[in-house]
Amino acid sequence: MTNAKLKFTIPEEVKDISRVFSAAGFENFLVGGCVRDLVIGRTPKDWDVATKAKPEEIIKLFPKTFYENEYGTVGVVNEQTSDKTLKVVEVTPYRLESGYSDFRRPDKVEWGKTIEDDLARRDFSMNALAYNIETEELLDPFGGKADIEKKLIRTVGLPEERFGEDALRMFRALRLASELNFAIEHETQTAITKHAGLLEHISRERVHDEFAKIIMSDTPALAFDLAARLGLLNFISPEFEKGIGVEQNQAHAYTVWEHLLRTLNHAAKKNFPLHVRLAAFIHDVAKPHTRKWLKGQWTFYNHEVMGARLARVILSDLRFPKEIIEKVVKLVRWHMFFSDTEKITLSAGEMSGLISSGILLICASAIGLVLVAPRKHLSACVNISR
Repeated sequence: MTNAKLKFTIPEEVKDISRVFSAAGFENFLVGGCVRDLVIGRTPKDWDVATKAKPEEIIKLFPKTFYENEYGTVGVVNEQTSDKTLKVVEVTPYRLESGYSDFRRPDKVEWGKTIEDDLARRDFSMNALAYNIETEELLDPFGGKADIEKKLIRTVGLPEERFGEDALRMFRALRLASELNFAIEHETQTAITKHAGLLEHISRERVHDEFAKIIMSDTPALAFDLAARLGLLNFISPEFEKGIGVEQNQAHAYTVWEHLLRTLNHAAKKNFPLHVRLAAFIHDVAKPHTRKWLKGQWTFYNHEVMGARLARVILSDLRFPKEIIEKVVKLVRWHMFFSDTEKITLSAGEMSGLISSGILLICASAIGLVLVAPRKHLSACVNISR
């Protein structure tokens, strides 16, 4: 095991939890994503603690907790803080897991004896780090710190075993790549392609969670490009695969798939909201269905009409809420007309709030396509995107 002395800024609320455990004689460490983020230099979005204490012992040590699962995780509640990331700190006993017949949950959970036992069950080396708050020591049995420094995503142990335990980890690798702008290690990539079929066992609700996080990341195109190359895109929706390699007309420098990626990345760069990002990624998805050669060029008449229908199918399958689906469907249906709103046949109520989102979509799409684009589109986009 590689250990290192490192000093991080830890909230007092988290330090207090560690002090309570230590005073009671229980070893405890920060673990998981919060340690990864500290090493990277990011502020953690949540805080997780692993300890030698059992659930009933954890509950006795703190005045307000909740314990509503079968895997030992106890929520330690702090009502005094205004920081949402510290309202609940999840504390879990060291665990050993075995058997994953549903490709998601362990069939058997036992309490582990050491922190090394606990770290060995984790997904990626960057998430298999532990930090002792009192000694300021980083425990790194799987080379996670070195992988972070190399900007590399690598599984703990054999990737085939980790993906067999929970197939969603394949999508999680893509999501971490897009959030952190990291690469996925070669053997891990190979295993993803080989075992992609395991995603058939994963519920659409869980796929939705990772997909939505990718969409809202800083570089979502990176993840979806990897998904296409590694054979995962079909498990998001087979409609996206149909746009790969599909050439467009002379106004477009890119294929349909490349255009969707560039449009989405621009929407992310400008921090557009979820429904606009989804529309950016979906708006031209029907072009492969409507593509015809006419008068010396490719045409895509009424792709926005079919695209609206496909948007509803795709987002419903991915378990998005009805409110989001309706917004995206309208944006896709009318994305060819937001520069000439008189052609949009919606009521005043339906138009409310739609035009501003539509203009953002037009801007992202125009910047994501161009060899040639209407000058009025580009000048407006430059102004609104600043």
